[in-house]
Amino acid sequence: MLASGYRSVAAEFGGDLVDTEAVVTAIAYQTGDEEEARWVLACLDALQVFDREDTQLRLEPLLRQCVALGV
Repeated sequence: MLASGYRSVAAEFGGDLVDTEAVVTAIAYQTGDEEEARWVLACLDALQVFDREDTQLRLEPLLRQCVALGV
């Protein structure tokens, strides 16, 4: 679930800054369940896969590059 959620966010936004609701929507589109999407976001956030700027989130750049390379 977490990997799928991460891939959904990466495919939809890449390294762009977005608000949390946009992230939840991207994950919910994949899972079909908003509550599950919020849980996935909370877990990804706890794993520190996002950089934060005020209320905006962006996938952490080095992690995003590693995932894209399949490392």
